[in-house]
Amino acid sequence: ENMAQAVFETLELFGLKGRVLAIMADNASNNDTMCEALQALCAREAITFNARWGRLRCLPHTTHLAALSLLEGIGAIKANKTTTNHDAYQNCVTAPLSREHDNDVAAQED
Repeated sequence: ENMAQAVFETLELFGLKGRVLAIMADNASNNDTMCEALQALCAREAITFNARWGRLRCLPHTTHLAALSLLEGIGAIKANKTTTNHDAYQNCVTAPLSREHDNDVAAQED
């Protein structure tokens, strides 16, 4: 609710109330709550905003989460506390990242 109030006040500050069709954010559930509260604030001023239709998930964030799951699935990174919290996968890779080791990794696949 606090986030929605801050967004609503920012929209008002920049003259954008009633002009926003959607909110793009990551997949955190607090963003759902924020959009629902924003819908209620808009309704009080007869502004049309639908939290269900106007809540967009960030495609790069979703792609990153899918990539982490794929890397875990093929064993390139370990499924552990780091990856389940979706921190940077670079912190938990099992193979060296530098180009000098490319042949070593390729040889392991044979």
